[in-house]
Amino acid sequence: MSKSLRVLIVGIVAAAIVYGAALTLAITGHLGSAPAIVVLILGMVLFPAAWLLVRRRLWTPFTALEQGIQRVSEGDLSTQVPVLRGDELGTVASHFNHMTRVLRDRAEEQGRFAAAGELLGGVAHEVNNPLMAIASHAELRLADNKLSAEQRNEMQSILRQAQRAAKLLRGLLRFVRAGEKRSATVNLNDVARAAIDLVSYRFNIDEITLEGRLDPELPPVVGDANRLEQVIVNLLSNALDALRTVKPPRRLTVDTYTDDTGGKVCMTVTDNGPGVAPEIAGRLFRPFASTKGVRGTGLGLYISRQLVREAEGELDLVKLPESGEGGGARFLLWLPSARVAVPRAPVEIPQPAPPRVSPTPGLALTGIRILIVDDEELVRRPLGKYLTKRGAEIREAGDGVAAFEQLGTGFQPDVILADLRMPKMDGAEFYQRLQQLRPALADRVLFLSGDITQLAGRGLADVPHERVLVKPVELVELEQRIRAFVQEKAA
Repeated sequence: MSKSLRVLIVGIVAAAIVYGAALTLAITGHLGSAPAIVVLILGMVLFPAAWLLVRRRLWTPFTALEQGIQRVSEGDLSTQVPVLRGDELGTVASHFNHMTRVLRDRAEEQGRFAAAGELLGGVAHEVNNPLMAIASHAELRLADNKLSAEQRNEMQSILRQAQRAAKLLRGLLRFVRAGEKRSATVNLNDVARAAIDLVSYRFNIDEITLEGRLDPELPPVVGDANRLEQVIVNLLSNALDALRTVKPPRRLTVDTYTDDTGGKVCMTVTDNGPGVAPEIAGRLFRPFASTKGVRGTGLGLYISRQLVREAEGELDLVKLPESGEGGGARFLLWLPSARVAVPRAPVEIPQPAPPRVSPTPGLALTGIRILIVDDEELVRRPLGKYLTKRGAEIREAGDGVAAFEQLGTGFQPDVILADLRMPKMDGAEFYQRLQQLRPALADRVLFLSGDITQLAGRGLADVPHERVLVKPVELVELEQRIRAFVQEKAA
């Protein structure tokens, strides 16, 4: 306790004693005596002085702190309170001011992240459209039996790279737009693979070898797949950042397994980087604790642990036999097992599958009428050309307005492929107009878009997942989805 605060307390106690003595003398009838008069005068002087002291030293700083907290609760993160002295209350005021500065800085960072997520959504559509055009033209060329072996290899490379770029973009969109929490039964292996895909571009650049084993018999867990992916991406990114500070060989190991009782599904992320210093390990999961300096927000591990605990699991740093600086680091994530059977998963972390370029023999879409609604001609053209070769009757429209004009000619499509983002009338508005004017045709719409993460915001939350295709979609897969869709409607 500071000296000034001790003096304040002593003064208050002395004033209370004097005031109590004067009150006692008045009650006992000795108020007229000289000692009583002296005591009374002292009480009249000391009590107001004590009150002024209390007001100055306690009341004023507490009032300022209360007002500051109120302003922060109302969203004003620029709030600062005056630091009047160097005592305990002054220290509290200093900590409060530091807290609001940190919160303001973090809020600015989160605002930039949110803006980047919105920007990424728009960019995804603009990037996925040319990727769709590139991939579709490559698939059309691969369907040509007269293609030479050299040309076929070149087209396969183009298609594979387009699909790789699209997969990375879809993963980024999913990551930055987690949306509302949706718990479901998930396989942690699948979440781990998706997270690894997001950071895999760094493996070759930083000369990092990925090792480990994903247990093929891993039971499922209950949780939000997007949020669990966020946790794993954070663990992987931290490990990759740590590995960049050491010389090769650099190893990142990801393992999944169940504990001895079978009640916990576990995952470890281990690196052979510099490790975690003991003085840092104790505060590693606290908010705003960062080992990355200005590059880190200090919230990654804190938020990750909270997300895991929300799923009734735990995330912690495991002490390795060679732990400490230079001994690497291992993080353990575990979740309760859901104890239900799931399909077997591959043991090894899978590599991207080769593209499918072999359509079903014969004209599989003969007699099926399809209306393609997309503002990108370079997307419509290869789609229409491929589906025509497969026997379909094709009509095209550049937006929802043009699509209604096509429908006004008497054309009755069995399937309508509609992009979400278009000028004049986008896919969402086109669909809603169909529901009002021609509900039978609204049931025949399949959505095709480069950004499907905001269906709910466009009034399409109730559209089944089976009716949404993500650009770029393989032409063979598109054909199969159309056939299955038509057969389902005919059943």
